[in-house]
Amino acid sequence: MRKFAVGCLLLTMMLSGCEKHGSRVVVDGTEDFRDGDLVMRCGFGLESKIVKMLSGSDYSHIGNLRYDGERGEWTVVHAVPGEAPKGEKELVKVEPLAEYLARDKAGCGAWMRIECGDSTAARAAEYAMKKVEEGVEFDNDYKLSDTSRMYCTELVWQAYLHQGIDISGGGRNETMKPIDENDEYLYPKDIEISKLTLFVKPFKTLTK
Repeated sequence: MRKFAVGCLLLTMMLSGCEKHGSRVVVDGTEDFRDGDLVMRCGFGLESKIVKMLSGSDYSHIGNLRYDGERGEWTVVHAVPGEAPKGEKELVKVEPLAEYLARDKAGCGAWMRIECGDSTAARAAEYAMKKVEEGVEFDNDYKLSDTSRMYCTELVWQAYLHQGIDISGGGRNETMKPIDENDEYLYPKDIEISKLTLFVKPFKTLTK
């Protein structure tokens, strides 16, 4: 029955299209960021729409903030599908915050902080960056039990879990893809509403 329901949802979302909106996300106050803070965005693709609908959130994607001292800019370490160059593997990646929130990728965004010390948060960011260096692939099966590949929420969750903090708040959902009925899935929403989340501050969104 669940497979049928998910199939119907996919069909509905495909028929509704994936229109991109004329908006851009504006970030102020970046001097208040810290390594290991989290940033969410709402995307325009089919999977983004499914995540938002199933989780009841405005956001579909999440990543770790990390300051690049050499380039003098904030970056985001994240796992995302559909952005790798043609013919290349989809890997955990790091990119400038401005690119992460670019108009063609994000209609809105938010800044989030986990309740912990600065050094702990920084170590979480370094854990995520290590997955970039290791060439970890995106988990297209969305299996929380498989840590050899990772999807976005799994990456930020594991980054803090390795510092002894479960930022999921115990939230678990049926896997987004009906491949393994016994597996579980984490939405960005689970972290957004966790008791360990100190705040969620939406960025300003302007329309063109």
